[in-house]
Amino acid sequence: MKSLVLGNKKAYVEDVPDPSPEKEWVIVKIESTPICGSDKTAFLSDTPVRNAGHEGSGIVVDSAGSVLLKNGDRVILNPLSGCGVCELCLTGNYIYCTSKPPFATHFAQFVKVQDFVCTVLPEDISYDTGAMACCALGPAFSSIKRMNLKAFDTLLVTGLGPVGMGAVCIAKFLGARVIALDTVPFRMKMALDVLGADIVLDAADPGARAKIAEAARPGRLTRAIDASGNAAAERLCIDAVEPGGIISFVGENHNEIPIRPSEDFIRKGLTLMGSWHCNLNDRAEMITLLRRSPLVPKLITETFGFSRVQEAFEKFMGGDTCKVMLKPWQ
Repeated sequence: MKSLVLGNKKAYVEDVPDPSPEKEWVIVKIESTPICGSDKTAFLSDTPVRNAGHEGSGIVVDSAGSVLLKNGDRVILNPLSGCGVCELCLTGNYIYCTSKPPFATHFAQFVKVQDFVCTVLPEDISYDTGAMACCALGPAFSSIKRMNLKAFDTLLVTGLGPVGMGAVCIAKFLGARVIALDTVPFRMKMALDVLGADIVLDAADPGARAKIAEAARPGRLTRAIDASGNAAAERLCIDAVEPGGIISFVGENHNEIPIRPSEDFIRKGLTLMGSWHCNLNDRAEMITLLRRSPLVPKLITETFGFSRVQEAFEKFMGGDTCKVMLKPWQ
């Protein structure tokens, strides 16, 4: 089969052996696999990376000993893996499992994957739309559910990469008002004109915080999601959200930001949380979102076959995209 290799600003195809099923690990023929923001690290790596890619959708072609899936099932390939037996896995939060077995790249024509991390994809939902349930929608979906966002609320979204766009998409599906920030003109225009964000501001504007406060009126700003991973944006969320509010970090930031327990949390009553992916027990609601939201398919701005994978990654790295979809069989 064909599989991708990334590194040194190159993306190319190599031939590798087809995977073999075993026990609950099934073989899925991949039809759609999006590029994730985290794949930028692999693309820029000094050494070849063969295990990038962790989103997608496809069809089960060998179900081995699975009791959950059968040959011919259309499935969403949720990211990564889990041991399947710990409390986190059994309660649907497999993404936080601390005993993950090795998992294979989804940047391939076939993938060997655990049956329980697959979500059955109904026939009326396309493979492309189904693949949005992974990193495009998953982190924001979990955040928005946990913060109990309602149509009466205003949500601040900082960072309009694919994950931030996913947050805008879900919030508008629920009827909430959205104030969004970024610095890339393409992303700002897409959030406003395509996804229906109510206010889009330039994150580089020194007066952004004051404009956020003004845009939230006459209501209160009590919900925020940072999808940028930028320390200044994360701190902006903490400062901008009003007392009793909830903030979720979904953008990767492995560094530190200033936190003041008394001023930020004790005397302001804020709740700060993080989200990596959605709980598997929320599959039915995710399927409803995929089926009923006209905005979800619009998250895909580019589609490339494996034959044009270098072009696909260069386009994605340029920033003038949302989700870039790869087609392993083209």
